[in-house]
Amino acid sequence: MSDLTILKPQHIPHYTNTQKVPNPDTVSNPAPNAPPAPWRNMYQKKSNLQNLIIISIDCLVLVLSLGIANYIRHQKFFKGLNNPMDMKVLIAIFLVVFLIINLFKNWYKQMLLRGPFQELVEIIKLNLVTLAGATFALYFTRVIDEYSRKVLFYFVLIDVLLMFIVHQLYKKYLPVFYRMAGNARQLLLVATSDEADLLVSEMKNSKDYSYAIKGIILLDSGKKENSSSKSKGTPDRKEVGGIPVVASSSELVDYCLTASLDEVIICADRKTQEERKNDMENLAAMGLTIHLQIPVLELDEAPQRILSQFGQFHTVTYANKVAPFGQLMLKRLIDIAGALVGTIVLIILTIFVAPLIKLDSPGPIFFAQKRVGRNGRIFKMYKFRSMYIDAEERKKELMAQNEMDGLMFKMEDDPRITKVGKFLRKTSLDEFPQFINILKGDMSLVGTRPPTLDEFEHYQSYHKKRLSFRPGLTGMWQVSGRSDITDFEEIVRLDVEYIDNWSVGLDIKILIKTVLAVFSESGAR
Repeated sequence: MSDLTILKPQHIPHYTNTQKVPNPDTVSNPAPNAPPAPWRNMYQKKSNLQNLIIISIDCLVLVLSLGIANYIRHQKFFKGLNNPMDMKVLIAIFLVVFLIINLFKNWYKQMLLRGPFQELVEIIKLNLVTLAGATFALYFTRVIDEYSRKVLFYFVLIDVLLMFIVHQLYKKYLPVFYRMAGNARQLLLVATSDEADLLVSEMKNSKDYSYAIKGIILLDSGKKENSSSKSKGTPDRKEVGGIPVVASSSELVDYCLTASLDEVIICADRKTQEERKNDMENLAAMGLTIHLQIPVLELDEAPQRILSQFGQFHTVTYANKVAPFGQLMLKRLIDIAGALVGTIVLIILTIFVAPLIKLDSPGPIFFAQKRVGRNGRIFKMYKFRSMYIDAEERKKELMAQNEMDGLMFKMEDDPRITKVGKFLRKTSLDEFPQFINILKGDMSLVGTRPPTLDEFEHYQSYHKKRLSFRPGLTGMWQVSGRSDITDFEEIVRLDVEYIDNWSVGLDIKILIKTVLAVFSESGAR
């Protein structure tokens, strides 16, 4: 995917300010004095992360190459000929020069698109520039009294060879690992029959490993076929290029509401886009990212307004939240660090809690329940069991006593809760097993609470925006009163407020408030 600009849709009254979707005419023909689009690409995190990974790998390759070169010349891996520190200083200089070069020139741009020969040429150029910079630093700083030019010569040969092999393996296997890890963005294609085959072909031939195509919806499905569409197949076809047609045109919004989706690409002419404006606003309300095709001719008039590109298809991109790559990475690092500490506490806690749960009532120690995570992904959420094993069956009998206004279920003195369970819930100890979910990547320390499957079945479009962020162990709702809030729409409002204003600073603030709320047992039930 090329550079993206993200626009934040704000159309739902009551939760956000109303703002119309920009007309393609005004997008591609901005005012002469209009400032550059201020938004940064949320998906830049993908290319930034990709660069960070391969640069880190290349740094290791560089160190290994210097060690092998030194061994060939002096039969020592990481020790200097005269001074043991010389080799360490040499490695440090090469690493600093290598990183500075990549700071000023993105040598890894379009790396996935380069063929083997072009990749080899770029690697040779990178190594020669690195060698020149390191040699310059060594000569003028005189930090090393003596260094072998043969070591530097061997280094270039070895580093070029190893780096080329690593890059080819990286490009071959990273997409496989990425999709196996479940990190691929779930993508829905929406197009007319005339555009569908080309769009699917472009997407399949793309080197972008960060998405997985969920399916396609044909905008002219259900209409009478005409002669122009027969060559492509009828509008009611079952698949396009091996990608299943998952719903009819009229079912677009309903399908997106229930499916596990992150993004939607819509390829259609301007008239169809105008007719589908309400549908697009509904998708934006769900927190989905929308890529809307814009004509190439208009982009030629204002190339700085090319917002994103999928193969030959140029699109305007709308997204819920512009999340800087650095903050997203910091959030995940905080999650991992917090979850590691929490898991250690969980292990100790289980030693004491497990016998109490077993003695209090028959059944397992842990309770695993299917919940709906980010953008509709289903995962198993773990808790210490605080209810009797027939709790779910008895829930139907107690629905009349539900204290929540809306889709969630809560009641005071719930008879399904065990004696030990009341203590676990009051102290929030029942939530500790969710640190495992955080380590797995299903959840975050801070986010929105994941709904149950039966709650999710009754969601409206704007409710699904709650799921556009990874669910959390705690969140805005919990620190605003926890169980004291009984209006589901108020919970949605708080969750949307969190998503629209997210930052690492806000997460830290919520974590501090959560700790204070737990110790004060505020709103706990």
